Amino acid sequence: MLWIKMYPTRCLRGSLRFDLPYNRRGIWYELLLMAGDQDNDGSINYPLPFIASQLGCPMKTLQEVLDVLIRTKRITINGNKIIIINWFKYQSLSTVTKKEKKEKKEKKSSFTEATLEGEKVELTQIDPDTFEDESTTIKVKGQHPDGSLILDIQPR
Repeated sequence: MLWIKMYPTRCLRGSLRFDLPYNRRGIWYELLLMAGDQDNDGSINYPLPFIASQLGCPMKTLQEVLDVLIRTKRITINGNKIIIINWFKYQSLSTVTKKEKKEKKEKKSSFTEATLEGEKVELTQIDPDTFEDESTTIKVKGQHPDGSLILDIQPR
């Protein structure tokens, strides 16, 4: 992964400021960077002594920070693996958007009929966003949160 998403307001004024002192918050941010670097769904697969060495901090300091991060439900540890909880929140927008677009496209490509003025009309797919029959062009303009499509219906 090339980058992870971080919000300045949350970083500057969020709960982490109250959970960790200034000289330990950087460990959390570096753990996020390590997880992004490994591109392994939010897990860090390095032994703790190696992580401490990479961060340039004593093992005791790393363990204290990890304990706070576990207590505040930011991470879990499973054996030698640190897992970032809610990793998807730190994903780049493009990673999340690509997945959503793919799901949306699959959903739209299965759309083969519409109801116009109470009558069902069979449609031929031109591209994932435009459908036509002999008398009507229907373009998909968007999608409501409930999953229904927003259509622009024009006579041909």
